[in-house]
Amino acid sequence: MTMVFALLFLGFGLVVAEVFFPSLGALSILAGLTLIGAVVVGFDYSMTLGWTSLVIVLIGLPCVVVFAFRIFPRTPMGKKMISLGASWSKQERSAVDHEVERFVGSVGLTSSQLRPSGIAIFDGERVDVITSGEHIEAGICVNATSFESNRLVVETAATEK
Repeated sequence: MTMVFALLFLGFGLVVAEVFFPSLGALSILAGLTLIGAVVVGFDYSMTLGWTSLVIVLIGLPCVVVFAFRIFPRTPMGKKMISLGASWSKQERSAVDHEVERFVGSVGLTSSQLRPSGIAIFDGERVDVITSGEHIEAGICVNATSFESNRLVVETAATEK
């Protein structure tokens, strides 16, 4: 009887260990075999102990897994894993570079052909730009009219730069 409860304790401990120390399933397999062994030994000892150990495994396993996942973020290792994303700056996390949005309303010079997208230079800075569909040759002055999809939308400028 002591062996059954020792195997149950060891099996649940291995489940918790798998949550804290990912082992590509090795600890999970050991935990499963240990819990199955506890049920088998329980049935070998007596029918009542076998059914009791089976119910303990069926009810206890989900509870232990939920408990382990709730405790994990509060551990030092869990805090380090969760805070990895917090160390990134806003610039690194953003897929859209809103800094070039400051050029809306200013005049720049195309450094490549815009068919309809390409590169233009605004205040000495190379910027990805796109037109409304028209093609613009390189070396033409353009006005930045809006900022959409991480690019400035430009059109041919009426004035020379």
